[in-house]
Amino acid sequence: MYARANRGRSEDPPSGPSVTAADIVLRSERDAVLLKPAGLSSEAPATNGKGPATLLVQARALLGWPEAQLPHRIDRPTRGFVVVARDGAAVAAHNEAIRAGRWTKHYLARIAATGTQTDARALAGQHHAYLRRDGAVARVVRSGGDPSTLVIEAIAPAPACPGEWHAVIRLVTGRFHQIRAMLGALGFPLVGDQEYGGTRGHMYLDHASLWFPSIVDGAMQRAWLPVDPRREPVDPSIISALAGAQPMEAQR
Repeated sequence: MYARANRGRSEDPPSGPSVTAADIVLRSERDAVLLKPAGLSSEAPATNGKGPATLLVQARALLGWPEAQLPHRIDRPTRGFVVVARDGAAVAAHNEAIRAGRWTKHYLARIAATGTQTDARALAGQHHAYLRRDGAVARVVRSGGDPSTLVIEAIAPAPACPGEWHAVIRLVTGRFHQIRAMLGALGFPLVGDQEYGGTRGHMYLDHASLWFPSIVDGAMQRAWLPVDPRREPVDPSIISALAGAQPMEAQR
């Protein structure tokens, strides 16, 4: 069985991004879902050895699971939900569900136009591309890349950022830097994501909703926070879209 954690206040970490007991959103005897802050690496340590401990290192200590592993990761600049599997058997069970397409991820992105098209509402709908990894970045190519699909389910102006928009994005495939690369190719990159054509500013990408099958009893579980004080201000229609986000298997 899964238990929802108490979302009470916790003290700020002494230095660098950290996770605390307040960041445990769901927990069972075999896995847990943590809310990773932006700026914290999921698993890769800082190259200079001076950065904060990774999410995985912190999660092992926080949960008391020395053999914990991650069945998935989100990029360092991204905040949002990460599943932590207690051991190798648990991570294998999650990986099997991922391969079967039973996980559904929704992201919240803040974007801005870089071309002549300035109304982001035209982006609503399904988008396909071929992506090829080129070192530390992904490129949209005409052929020879990995087929990649995402669906933009809702778009609204960002209340605190004139000229910018929030988009609710459902990933159908999970390629390296997929959201960042595809939005850049569409002419609406993440604000601040200069690697993919974005202007200067604060980059905001939030893994805001995750559906996944329990490896304890098979029932679908959901990690999401209808009220999240660390989420930047968004239009009520965005929260409504996230609230109504459904697992992909329910739409088949």
